[in-house]
Amino acid sequence: MKQSLPASIVKRSAAVPQPNAVFILLDGIPYCEVAERTEVDFLFAYGDWKRETYPTLENSIVRFFHRTKKNPTITEGLPRFSTKKPKSKK
Repeated sequence: MKQSLPASIVKRSAAVPQPNAVFILLDGIPYCEVAERTEVDFLFAYGDWKRETYPTLENSIVRFFHRTKKNPTITEGLPRFSTKKPKSKK
């Protein structure tokens, strides 16, 4: 059964004006971990967060949520981005 979005995450999300954001629910407390206006800035900040902070949450009971400018609906889970380089036109 799919879990519904916690009200605290919805409320926290409404308080964050940036369209690209990652939220976590840790011990029942909502946190905005990354928030940027542009996708490029978000990708850099998210990469830093995933490399530095994400491993520290390994032993915690935590739920992850995100939203992007392309998909402004809050979605459970971490965002996934393609690491493939676009093919160059010859």
